Amino acid sequence: MKKYSRLPLVLFFFCGITVQAQKPENSKSEILEKIHWMIEHSDMNQVRSGFQKSMNYNHFTSLVSGLKDGTFQGNTPADDYGYRHKVVFEVKNGRMISIDYDEVLLDGHAKQHDEEYCSRMIKSGTTPAIAYPIYEEEMLRKQDFNEVDAVSGASYSLYRFKLAILYAILNSDQL
Repeated sequence: MKKYSRLPLVLFFFCGITVQAQKPENSKSEILEKIHWMIEHSDMNQVRSGFQKSMNYNHFTSLVSGLKDGTFQGNTPADDYGYRHKVVFEVKNGRMISIDYDEVLLDGHAKQHDEEYCSRMIKSGTTPAIAYPIYEEEMLRKQDFNEVDAVSGASYSLYRFKLAILYAILNSDQL
């Protein structure tokens, strides 16, 4: 009898998952929030594989060539340290022509220009002042964030950078 007493609960749980999966668009912002959570709470191997699986499963593009001309802005939810990952980029004639990325506290304090933070981080081999411009330059050159290589010591920042770009595309209703 004990085995069957949990059956209604189990059926309710699985039916709930099925209904949620059949929503017209399991909200793209909800999907990006789950990706954000994964980046912030998983080891790098899980982030690499999970990020790509989510991109493929949800048919998210890493290319900017299909975007309409305009300025795009994206902000992730705050991470465990209170930083939002922000990007602004411009697309003209199907190409990204400018991009600015940083991780910013709610009070506006940005990592890239924080000398104290950067002096502590150089022990890891890089700083936001070094890594973020590299990510921006590679993105402009390659036009595909999946082709941007991680800077040693800033791998999590690379995935935050990619996610901020996805939020910017989502905000434009082109994702």
